[in-house]
Amino acid sequence: MPIRRITVFYTLIWTLSVTSFCCPLPTDSPDSWRPFDHPSVSTRTFSAFTRPGRALTVSSDIPQRVQQVLFDEGETVPGPFGSMVPIILLDSSVEMELLEGARIALGISKNEEVRAELSARKMETTVRIIRRDLQRVRELHSRGDASESALDRAILAEEEAQVSLEIARVSRTDAASTVLAAASRVAVMEARIDKLTLKAPAGWRVEQRLTEPGAGVVPGAPLMVFVDLSYYEIEIPMAEDEIQVLSTSPLQIQRVSSGASIAGTVQFVAAIPDLLTKRRRVVIQIAAEEIDLELLESGGGIELKLSLEVPDSSGGVRIPARFLGRRLEQWVLKTEDGRLHVVTPVRSDGDGWIVLAGDLPAAAVIVEP
Repeated sequence: MPIRRITVFYTLIWTLSVTSFCCPLPTDSPDSWRPFDHPSVSTRTFSAFTRPGRALTVSSDIPQRVQQVLFDEGETVPGPFGSMVPIILLDSSVEMELLEGARIALGISKNEEVRAELSARKMETTVRIIRRDLQRVRELHSRGDASESALDRAILAEEEAQVSLEIARVSRTDAASTVLAAASRVAVMEARIDKLTLKAPAGWRVEQRLTEPGAGVVPGAPLMVFVDLSYYEIEIPMAEDEIQVLSTSPLQIQRVSSGASIAGTVQFVAAIPDLLTKRRRVVIQIAAEEIDLELLESGGGIELKLSLEVPDSSGGVRIPARFLGRRLEQWVLKTEDGRLHVVTPVRSDGDGWIVLAGDLPAAAVIVEP
């Protein structure tokens, strides 16, 4: 009876062995495997919320009263892209009166400049006539037909005319300077009135309206907030190994609510890491066309899921299970030259194992044991 039991036991072992080794492999399974061509990776997942690409807070540096607010919350500033459009008008009645007075003064000064110019031209003509008279008196004096006193009077008249001409020229210069000063006062008043007209970029949306007509303005206090919705941004903190992979591997972005894939580009990577987490700030830009918005959605505050595959810090490689063998309690791999190398399995991923390669050469090609 004992002998019969032993025979049945060995027969069962042989049957199981034949069943295991005779199972055909899939036709697309390779006969060899390069372990270091398949490094182990881990998927890092981040969560972030979108925000508008840019925001603008409009305030005034002049204490004045609000006269008119041209846009309400939710409206988009019209106009060609890049232009500045008036959005708040402050009370400028006093400045307009001062500007009118400055323009009148400018007109008067221009008239004075014209008068001084005509006077200078008249004196230039007078000087030319007196010089001709002086020349004739000198010719007569040289022939003895004019007295010394007549020559002296002609010389004195020429000198007085020259002095009058210089005075006229100085008056003309003063008149021109007066015109410049008056024009400067006009420009100052126009600039002050322009400051009382607050503007915002065309194409931006009114996010907040913080003032109403008749309200007083405190210098520096926010009056309206605008956002640029032509693109959106998300900000995530990343470790150094994740930033290195980010430059070579794609970052998968999905909208949490619908699972839709979204394309984005890395816009900015901070140079200074956070003192506590040692992570650096990464800003990713997303075009507005990438996000399908529902009713009442503006694109800000939408939750996104980001995933990035980063090489495992353990340095493990992925190896299909059929290439792993056992020698007593050790796990081994067999290379093409027939040598066995001891490895350490870390975890299984279904049809394969993540292992630490140990002394396995980087260019090794393994075969089934």
